[in-house]
Amino acid sequence: MTIKQYLKLAWALTPFILVVLGLLSIVIAAFLVSTPLGWLILGLGLIIIGYILSPKEGKTE
Repeated sequence: MTIKQYLKLAWALTPFILVVLGLLSIVIAAFLVSTPLGWLILGLGLIIIGYILSPKEGKTE
């Protein structure tokens, strides 16, 4: 792959990367407040990531 193709791929993945980093910052903040709250938020974050990555009905790409 050329550098141009890598940049195009990185640009396409930017929104997903920003969502993951945002969820990570929320999880870290929750762990600083309370450990059980951190685990709860981490679980919810993983569910959200799974929902984003799961194939949707009617969408073929």
